[in-house]
Amino acid sequence: MPRAILPLLVLLAALAAFSSPALAQDAAKDKPAPLEQTPDKPAKEDAKVSLLPPVSVEHNDADVVGVRLAYQVKELAGRSSLMRLSAKDEKKIVLLISTAEEFSGRPAVSSVYSAIWLYSAKTGSLRYYLTSQTGVADAATLNQTVEAIMAQTSKVCETYSYLFQ
Repeated sequence: MPRAILPLLVLLAALAAFSSPALAQDAAKDKPAPLEQTPDKPAKEDAKVSLLPPVSVEHNDADVVGVRLAYQVKELAGRSSLMRLSAKDEKKIVLLISTAEEFSGRPAVSSVYSAIWLYSAKTGSLRYYLTSQTGVADAATLNQTVEAIMAQTSKVCETYSYLFQ
């Protein structure tokens, strides 16, 4: 008789667990949630990013205002919706920024700069001159100078966009 009762008790316990909504919810909470499958990146976004012209910003000088200038240009280029910042070995627009202290006695006040835009087909190959710009950047007008350089970069990317097709 005890053998017949044991399967009956197991069956009753299972029926009670599934018939009670609170117990069923507790059982559902114990189960791990199914993994959501999301694509890595939509194909549209990949295609859109690949159409943006790649830009590389190079700066090797150590003057205070010049370093800030180059950093802000890189930062804006990285956030831009008109171009993409690239360090890859690919066809790209290279922006060379060369800076020097305007006055050696006042190193953190202002810098003279030269911005040169080049076209590079790949690393190690001959770069082609596109345009250039020179000026003076000081701490007070640094943001305006950065915006002017980015505007020129955008214009260069638009003018020479056929090189990336």
